[in-house]
Amino acid sequence: MIQRIAVGLSGGVDSAVAAYLLQREGYEVIGVTSLNYAESRCCDMGSVLQAKAVSERLGFPYHVIDVLRPFKHKVVDAFTEGYLKGLTPNPCTVCNAEIRFEELFDEAEWRFGVTAIATGHYARVQPDPETGRYQLLRGVDATKDQSYMLYRLDQRQLARVRFPLGGMRKSETRAIAEELGLAVAKQADSQDVCFVMGDTVGFLKRELGDRLSPGPIVDVSGRRLGEHEGLAYYTVGQRKGLGLTSRYPLYVVRLEEPSNTVVVGPKEAVFAPSLVAREVNWVSRERSSESFRAEVQIRYKTPPAWATITPEGDRMEVAFDEPQFAASPGQVAAVYEGELLIAGGVIDR
Repeated sequence: MIQRIAVGLSGGVDSAVAAYLLQREGYEVIGVTSLNYAESRCCDMGSVLQAKAVSERLGFPYHVIDVLRPFKHKVVDAFTEGYLKGLTPNPCTVCNAEIRFEELFDEAEWRFGVTAIATGHYARVQPDPETGRYQLLRGVDATKDQSYMLYRLDQRQLARVRFPLGGMRKSETRAIAEELGLAVAKQADSQDVCFVMGDTVGFLKRELGDRLSPGPIVDVSGRRLGEHEGLAYYTVGQRKGLGLTSRYPLYVVRLEEPSNTVVVGPKEAVFAPSLVAREVNWVSRERSSESFRAEVQIRYKTPPAWATITPEGDRMEVAFDEPQFAASPGQVAAVYEGELLIAGGVIDR
């Protein structure tokens, strides 16, 4: 029996080639695009037109699924509210777990009878031969690996996802697209938050408006150095745009929401020997009851660092072998054992 599968088309080269590879394997492909946001670099009307062109070129049906309301609530609003509280949110991880592999799949399953959903992510999923638990692994192309952005996926979701590009390099993907004559073959990769058109500060000004309040900028000893325009405009580790003069470079050390205070200091003050993460999702293994050693990655493009991880309910404490620069609350701490993503959570402090 031919398996019917939905392919999430973003209008880019990766999802287009993913659809082609599944076609070649014998799947019945149904192209779907989630219409997320009116102004966006991904999944807007421009993306829809590009995705439709891909579906016509490769010869499979294509549909647009409206997820504007849940995307606004679960992703955009959570993003702006996070910044309002002095956090540095990662909206892509929320979108993957709650929109792309939940809302989009559920609608495609109901409307078209698909049994799985595929995307152009560079990551791999495989069952553990001993436990049968689905494991999430890094993509073969280390420069494009996106497993970090998928840490929120649970076992139910991992069972129904497919990542055809996980074992490929980006250069191979582009070569296939060129051979197929796809117009998206040379399209540049998008690196920024899809719904932030322009700079993040400008977006936050439009979204938050008068909800932002000025407050003090102080050094690590509490001495007042100046005034900020709103916590949302700053992030841990930031150096530029502070509007301060000093004998040595100053960086944002932390953001204190209760007192609406930006704390700055020398670069060495931004290095964290440890962190605590909340809402931990145990991806590839059951939750550990004891401390263990692993590598922890605190930003999408930051190399992982060795640490001791101590689970505490739905939280985990991470003690690094060497202090890490700018472990920003709101960002993700992902735990790896080699290529295997074990768990991940939101940095709390």
